[in-house]
Amino acid sequence: MLNKIRNTIKKYGLIEKGDGILIGLSGGADSVCLTHALYRLQDELEIHLYTAHMNHCLRGDNADADERFAVEFSESLGINCLTKHESVRDYARENGMSEEMAGRELRYAFFERIRKSLGLNKIATAHNKNDNAETILMNFMRGSGISGLCGIPVTRGKIIRPIIDLSRDEIENYCRENNLEYVTDSTNSEMIYTRNKVRLDLIPKIQNEFNNNFIANVTKNAELISDELDFIESAADRICGKIEENTIALKMLDVHIALKRRVILTMLRSAGIKDIEAEYIESVLRLAESGRSGASINLPNGNIAKIEYGKLYIGADEDKTPPFEYTIPINCEVYIKELKLTVFAEIVDASDGGEVFKGDADSKITVRNRRSGDFFYPAGMDGRKKIKDYFIDCKVPRAQRDRTGILTIDGNIAWIIGRRRDKRFFPDGKGIRIKLLK
Repeated sequence: MLNKIRNTIKKYGLIEKGDGILIGLSGGADSVCLTHALYRLQDELEIHLYTAHMNHCLRGDNADADERFAVEFSESLGINCLTKHESVRDYARENGMSEEMAGRELRYAFFERIRKSLGLNKIATAHNKNDNAETILMNFMRGSGISGLCGIPVTRGKIIRPIIDLSRDEIENYCRENNLEYVTDSTNSEMIYTRNKVRLDLIPKIQNEFNNNFIANVTKNAELISDELDFIESAADRICGKIEENTIALKMLDVHIALKRRVILTMLRSAGIKDIEAEYIESVLRLAESGRSGASINLPNGNIAKIEYGKLYIGADEDKTPPFEYTIPINCEVYIKELKLTVFAEIVDASDGGEVFKGDADSKITVRNRRSGDFFYPAGMDGRKKIKDYFIDCKVPRAQRDRTGILTIDGNIAWIIGRRRDKRFFPDGKGIRIKLLK
């Protein structure tokens, strides 16, 4: 088993000389095996180890006993163990998630805080081949797409999984051969959790009635799928390079359906959507294929996908910007939070250059957003034009229209900031120069 772990570490480049590694130690067979194996390899690999145990406060005295075991086992190997108590049940209730998901979030946050505080390179977790098969089945059943069928990644950021190639039987054999005790979490046998149902009911039935080598076969298939996914993602990355401000031109999605899905998945992730289901991707795909400007669909966590002027946007459904208006005194800087810029007005000769407008020191200067009925006389065009029609003609996305600054002088629109001036306000002699400061 130790050679098998060595091979996994070497194959995936999980550990480098001098690494400081934090091991997630629950006290179960998997984490005990991982801790003991890395302890035996530490001189060979020239690494230094710490362990961390989080008490989920779900099982009373049993949870406290598991914590004591983790500390004592670590100390027996000369490894420092850091512990923390977290009320997983309260966290799950407050955040509207399952206790299983809450525990996972809290554990990884705890591990990462320790890693940073101790200046360590890696976090090692004890996921194994059986865990991988369970995850693949669960992902398949909830329709997570091809990435879900790749199973648990061997590495993810600072996280490494050195015993991912060991089966649970091999892990338990390792513990027996090395006279290692471990604890058994009673919740692992409770059928209220989806993973337990898959582990204790579904997989044994598949093994007994269909394929005794199911665990090995499904994890091997996951490796093949992962290789093909790498190829698809490399092609999709070239397209994703064209994404700007969560928006991509629909013409960039005129590619193979597999690449379309990967691009949409990337955009969903960028929007901060967790647990992305296949239906989200397919809904956005149908929207994009419709190409209908103004069409939109709702997505989780207050996000939307919408089509505007031949572009697909995925991100926050930004509320309409409320009306704003700022007075700009001469020789004063005024910060406009809605535009995220500072405006400065000064009196200069028109020949000085820059954005200079007809007016004087007594003129009332404001910057605001659009109002119903707004119009101006755009430079280079005949007659007057409604601001609404100008935005439509220039294909300004709806979400940006209320966040576009409008400069007025003595009550009349002089400039749609950054876009078009009003021809009535070209200066002769002295005038008002407007500077925009980021």
